[in-house]
Amino acid sequence: MAADTSRRLNTSENTLLEADQREDSPLLSDPSISTDGTQEDNVDATTIYAQILEEHLPWHKRPSAFWLLPLYGMVAVSGGMLMAALSQFEVTLLCREYMNRYPPSNSTILAATGAATQLTTTLLNTMTRSPSSKLMGEVNAFSPPIECQVPEIHAFTAKALAVMQVLGGICATLSIGYWASLSDKHGRVKLMLLGGFSNLIMLGCLAIMGKWWDQVGFPLLYIMATLGGLLGGIGLNATMGMAYAADCTAVSKRSLIFSWLHASLFLGLMIGQPIGGVLANKMGFMTLIQICLVTTVISGGFIVFLLPESLPSKQSPHIRRLYEEAIGPKAVQAAASSKRSQENVAWHSHVVRSLRFFKPNGNNTNFIILAAISFLQTLALNGTFSVLILYTNKVFNWTELEDGILLSMSSFVRLISLLVLLPVLVHSFHKWNNKKRGALAAGPQAHDRPNKKDDLINTSSSSSTHPWAAAERQDRNDTDTNDIIGDHPDRILVGLNDPTVASSIEHLGEAALNLSDDEESFQERRRRQSSATLLNSTKPNYSSTSSSSNSASTSRKQSVGSESSQTSQAEQQKKLENTRDALKLDTWIIRLGFLINSTTYVGYGLATEPWMFYLWSSLHAISIIAAPSLKSLITSQVEPSQFGAVLGAVQVLDSMSGILSPIVISWVYALTVGTMPEFVWYTCAALTGICTILSFMIRQRQFERRASNA
Repeated sequence: MAADTSRRLNTSENTLLEADQREDSPLLSDPSISTDGTQEDNVDATTIYAQILEEHLPWHKRPSAFWLLPLYGMVAVSGGMLMAALSQFEVTLLCREYMNRYPPSNSTILAATGAATQLTTTLLNTMTRSPSSKLMGEVNAFSPPIECQVPEIHAFTAKALAVMQVLGGICATLSIGYWASLSDKHGRVKLMLLGGFSNLIMLGCLAIMGKWWDQVGFPLLYIMATLGGLLGGIGLNATMGMAYAADCTAVSKRSLIFSWLHASLFLGLMIGQPIGGVLANKMGFMTLIQICLVTTVISGGFIVFLLPESLPSKQSPHIRRLYEEAIGPKAVQAAASSKRSQENVAWHSHVVRSLRFFKPNGNNTNFIILAAISFLQTLALNGTFSVLILYTNKVFNWTELEDGILLSMSSFVRLISLLVLLPVLVHSFHKWNNKKRGALAAGPQAHDRPNKKDDLINTSSSSSTHPWAAAERQDRNDTDTNDIIGDHPDRILVGLNDPTVASSIEHLGEAALNLSDDEESFQERRRRQSSATLLNSTKPNYSSTSSSSNSASTSRKQSVGSESSQTSQAEQQKKLENTRDALKLDTWIIRLGFLINSTTYVGYGLATEPWMFYLWSSLHAISIIAAPSLKSLITSQVEPSQFGAVLGAVQVLDSMSGILSPIVISWVYALTVGTMPEFVWYTCAALTGICTILSFMIRQRQFERRASNA
């Protein structure tokens, strides 16, 4: 016994020396770093990066999605002001182009409007009667007159706008993949500036068309669409914003951040659209162009001087070193290889390279389904915007004022859906999920609890019947204690450092001697007395024995290390469960959103009164809750170094849908506007209905495997 005790104490001293040599290491190990310096398989690299930024950078230099909120709001206000009157501006100018192309002898036009010369005079008077025409030219579009509501002009306008969308879509398809992949190497901020430059070109073209439409207007309309597409178009700004937010946001919080960005966008649209409608009515379209020019310049200054870069490779050397040490050399090498693969690649070949994400390999089924949903959704959405103004002008005789109210109301409902409805859904889901977890965890305990209760009842009844029942239970407890003492004497030695334990041992010996012969046998009493005597004989001398203290200290440090390891594992498991729950919630939100989407499109077609169209438009806006979840699920399928590339690949599909949308939607409207104009909404309902079916084909297990290996 003495030799065994000495050997154990020496082992404890060696352990204590090793612990002292590692005294500089933290007690709580970094959950993102394993013992060999590589990233743990179940820790997201973006979560590590966000934690490093929060701990080592001040707020004004720290990349965060919150920087995008004021930027989104400012751009959305100016864009909403322009959006309220842009469609009316284009319809009016294309109506004028139709009259310039066709002679007054056109019998259909004469029958519908009277003399064609009277129509041209009315158009000119309408487009030049605004006070702001003195600022930037003679043509300052107001709203298309009643003479432009004939089916022939509607069909011509729809086809002309469709050609413009096709050109812009083709150019954006060729370029967006290149720009998005380039952002993974050079940063998101530079590409955001490129999007601002594209906006300046568009505004300049609109100003020139408003002043010299008869000279250069119609060709410039297509030139504007081509240049905007080659520079990435509106999709580039949206893609860079989502990629920026994904760079510095953990997977479990990404959907919420995306919803805030969408809410900021729709808040700006809600404010800007009615203001734009009023300004276009009072001051003319050119005033809106001037305001948008100013806000675009201010946005560019915000990006240059205030917005921090989000890419890890663009951070300071200290931040890069911390991040590379955290994720491990393999992840660093993979990110560098991904960047090198984008070099020396022709810009037009990025279309084909982007499509490699959609090649089936057995593990990306969910990603292909999500991409198909995004494609069909954009197809229906682009078609909605292309025919909405034409449809309301024909069916309800609306002007830009009513259109502005409609768009503003839709933006308000989208804002409420993102800020109120979506958080309520998230809270309800987590509450239900936690309740379910608690029930599962309490299941085994509830299964065992009746047995314990029965034992307690039996024990109580036996105690009341047999006076010696308490002594028998004490004997069983003492027997268990003696077995532990015999098997693990080192644990008792460690516990003897505590005076409370020592006094308890002395009390145990006295209690063994004081028990009566009626309560237990002499042999049992003697056995407990011998055990207590042995323990008292081995009680250490606190004034002379230091090895026992070292052993106890070592044991306590080992206990702390064990608790730290358990805490780290618990935190990792909690993060993994949060990620899985977030992905599951996003899946169900997508299903709900597209179910609402397809239903309300049918309501569009059934609306026969303006208030009914307002109502269905408001209900349709609720489906926006699916947009943040869709982007969140897409980005969760790839590594952080590929966020820009994968969002660019999805944007390539969206650009392709922009090419097909005029063919599928605008041509459908052009063919049915004279007989059944509401048929276009049933077409959109069919497309979004397919999205609803696809959303129920998403496999949750594939997300769980991805989360476990993230």
